[in-house]
Amino acid sequence: MGKSVENPKKFIVSCRINDREMEKLQKLAKQSGTNISNLLRRSLLGLTEVEG
Repeated sequence: MGKSVENPKKFIVSCRINDREMEKLQKLAKQSGTNISNLLRRSLLGLTEVEG
């Protein structure tokens, strides 16, 4: 039985990126003090706020 979490993640989204894009993601995540998954989640929330 897995551990119980407050906000379970049920889906995995994947895409292919090149070396340069990966380096950019890693750098941005490090600068933000987070990991790539959380960086992308925050980016998605930012985009949806812009859309209204």
